[in-house]
Amino acid sequence: MRKRIKKRLLVGLLALLLLLLSGCFDAVDMGDQVFAVNLALDTGKGNALRLTVQFPQITPTGKAEGSSGGEESGLAKDGYLIEQVEGENFSACMALLRMVTPRSVDLNQLRGVFLSEALSARPELLRGSLASILTAHGARPTAYVFLTRGRAEDVLAEQTPLFGARLSKSQAAQTRELTQRGVAPQITLSTFYARLTTPGRSAAAALCAVNGMQYLDSPPPHGAQYTAYLAGELSRNTANAVDICGSAVFAEDEVFYLDGYETQLCNLLSGEMKRISLVLDGRAAAIQLKCAPRLSVRLPESPEEPPVIRVRAAVRCDEADAGKYVEALRQDVASLLIKCQQWGADPVGFCERARMRVWTLMDWEALDWPELYRKAVFEIDIR
Repeated sequence: MRKRIKKRLLVGLLALLLLLLSGCFDAVDMGDQVFAVNLALDTGKGNALRLTVQFPQITPTGKAEGSSGGEESGLAKDGYLIEQVEGENFSACMALLRMVTPRSVDLNQLRGVFLSEALSARPELLRGSLASILTAHGARPTAYVFLTRGRAEDVLAEQTPLFGARLSKSQAAQTRELTQRGVAPQITLSTFYARLTTPGRSAAAALCAVNGMQYLDSPPPHGAQYTAYLAGELSRNTANAVDICGSAVFAEDEVFYLDGYETQLCNLLSGEMKRISLVLDGRAAAIQLKCAPRLSVRLPESPEEPPVIRVRAAVRCDEADAGKYVEALRQDVASLLIKCQQWGADPVGFCERARMRVWTLMDWEALDWPELYRKAVFEIDIR
């Protein structure tokens, strides 16, 4: 008798569990959500932070069209709605945005996060905002990170889809092409935040700006190399006004800019790029890495000795006078590393090689790598 009762109770309990498994009580219908494409973070005028969010506006037939709300703000492009709010922090901005947006705002399809120069000068607000974006609001961790010269909201206002593609597809294709060419770092939101909060490691974001098209007849302003531009200075007059070129390196609560060619050198040293074009006397030559560069750090055995950072790379150049191109590359790498060292910036990641030389976290903290890095001696062997 008792066994029968136990069996009935067990069957009843299993039936209840099956009822619970059949439903999603916290589900949100797709029609009740709106997915942000890009967001821009600026310092506010009346509050600490200004949040600008770009949404696709879709009609019931699936065709994009303009928005009267966006037209009133003067920021929207055809097919995309831009909303702006201000608050003391990112969570306050999102709370206000959700109050004025008639649908649930979702950040898990985010394509780009654009940070302004002014925000980069406020490191605590920047770190807090990025932490909130990633954790409390579930943003897509693989969204690209950009630092904008000037206001970040201006870049969103100038975004233009190219060749008949949607804005998200056009932006992804442009970013992918430029990172493959090495003129911008391929940095995601989660990686950027991790490096920004790691002592001794420099985070780097892709540099972007609105091009006023006033440099059409100007040569590269930072040297003879074809890619020696900063975003906003490209010699062009084209449909899309947004430049992406160079990198913004965050070091010791300051931001320094590397042009497109210097960014290519960083990507070459880190192994993310295998081939680079070098111009000497108006003639370009391709230099190919035979294998990934070997980077190593030798820590000092006494306080008087400096650490030694070694860079070794085997390259191939098919030009008859290949030697002078390889030597020019070696000198450019040396100049870049010394410049970054003077800034206290480490975009290549030498600190990770140095950390491998110590046994414990306590030893690493006692080492004071940022101070040692400023005293380091570079040995560069490229041939």
